[in-house]
Amino acid sequence: MTTQRRVVVEAARKRRSPELQAIRVLVLPDEDPDTSYLDQDEFEDRRKAYRQGDFSFVGIRAEAQIVVDGIAQTIVSGGLWGVESDSGDAYILEVAGEEYNDLRRILKTLGVPTSELPAKVEPSQVEWRV
Repeated sequence: MTTQRRVVVEAARKRRSPELQAIRVLVLPDEDPDTSYLDQDEFEDRRKAYRQGDFSFVGIRAEAQIVVDGIAQTIVSGGLWGVESDSGDAYILEVAGEEYNDLRRILKTLGVPTSELPAKVEPSQVEWRV
């Protein structure tokens, strides 16, 4: 007669879904912009305006604060850098919308519920830090 040994195995712990704490779109200073196009003759006026400080270059990215198993994480979109700061509100909002949508896709991939987020970014969600 053979005796069977019982093996006790710990059951897999069910993980909670990551929790979304905050989401925003940031316009940040571009500390190392590629300004080489300004060296072309046809951009002489624009080059002068840049050197006078009439505009700068910025980057636009979306960020989300989430909590995963009790640990706070910041998830960011890829961002678009080298945007002229005086590009106009419509263009800045268009890029902000693209970054917001990219971040929503990333959050969905990570299992973060996004159904309660607005479908598109609102101007009030865009935060300038320049």
